[in-house]
Amino acid sequence: MIVCMSLHCNKSAPHRNRDCDKMLPVGRNIQFSEWLQSEMDKRGWSQSDLARSADLNRAVINKLLNAKSKPQPSTLGAIARALKIPIEITFRAAGLLPRSADHDDTEEELIHILKSIKSPERKVTAIVLLKALIKEEENEQHDDRKGKR
Repeated sequence: MIVCMSLHCNKSAPHRNRDCDKMLPVGRNIQFSEWLQSEMDKRGWSQSDLARSADLNRAVINKLLNAKSKPQPSTLGAIARALKIPIEITFRAAGLLPRSADHDDTEEELIHILKSIKSPERKVTAIVLLKALIKEEENEQHDDRKGKR
């Protein structure tokens, strides 16, 4: 599948790209609506917050959350930009990209976040922090094994 990723919804509402507001009517799409609600809940966002951040009409967000419509690729792109996650994650959530048994959205999101850090020093700091978390987890597992002996 080829998706044009260059489509950008303008931030000024009067000149907003109306393609982002178009929806494809479909049957119930519970999985995507639950995923989207979960992402909003993680951020403490309302429908209006997501609509504003994605430069979409709030009615579009409402239809997605109520599983009344299935999002088009341009809508998924706008949502991904608003949530600051890789677009592939939104496409998978919408069922437009396959999920594989060995695929983990967390790893993809981590790479996306790391790539978004501009400062080389901050990238090094992020890696040091991740390594510290790994070491902490290893120590916890080691302590758990000691306690079971």
